[in-house]
Amino acid sequence: MSTPFTACVVQPVPGPYDKAGNLNRALAWMDEAAAHGASLILFPEMFLTGYLIRDRLAELTEPLPGGAAVTTLREKAKALSLAVVMGMPAADPAGGRPRNAMVMIDRDGSIAHVAAKTHMFGGEEKMFAPGNELKAFDTSFGRMGILVCYDGEFPETARTLALDGAKLLVMCAANMTPYEDYHPVYMRARAMENCAYTLYCNYVGEEKRFRYCGQSGAWHPTGKVLAQMDTETEGLFYVPVDLAEADPSRGFLSELDYLNHRRPEIYHPDLRK
Repeated sequence: MSTPFTACVVQPVPGPYDKAGNLNRALAWMDEAAAHGASLILFPEMFLTGYLIRDRLAELTEPLPGGAAVTTLREKAKALSLAVVMGMPAADPAGGRPRNAMVMIDRDGSIAHVAAKTHMFGGEEKMFAPGNELKAFDTSFGRMGILVCYDGEFPETARTLALDGAKLLVMCAANMTPYEDYHPVYMRARAMENCAYTLYCNYVGEEKRFRYCGQSGAWHPTGKVLAQMDTETEGLFYVPVDLAEADPSRGFLSELDYLNHRRPEIYHPDLRK
């Protein structure tokens, strides 16, 4: 039986190359979120280092699980009993290209999951090795799955996580203009078609050639907008989450049980799984 909790979503301006500064900003926001009773806090894709860091990628990549920044975040998460989802370039232990990763640290300070971006966008394959798995995972507040920006633009990714039991889908992005009309639509649709809460985290402001478009938000499994920020303002918001409501047997959702009403045998062969 899941317990309702409060999630915090941070919509920051980017801090390219400033790993120490970004870590300190994250720690301050964690303190603020914990003071407001949050159990989970989200940061955007590559927040720890900034997104456009190709020229210093090797220097800024974080080893897991024992990197200095990750260790600090783990200690802070445990001290505050606050789970954190943090974007960073994660080193390949075998010495290959790093991963564009979201690291989920649970409230006890343990690393619950590392989600490496699976679908590359705009030349990212020149910097990062793609992740090769989509898996839901258990946390102290329920089963969830993570999508890294472009991953969430494919319905199959969220559906895979939902079929693996995720009741909370988190998408952490570095989304920029002219694509501002896409992600809020996708996140609402992913909530409705998978009967899952969706939380979306993005930047505002500018980083080199990019102008980020914000619109971080949260959606109920029915598609109701629980919170949404604008395209310009740095800040954060809090949203109540009750994963018991991500249940297709509840109320009118029983008529919209998409996961169980599917007919894979008549779909394209690539979808018959």
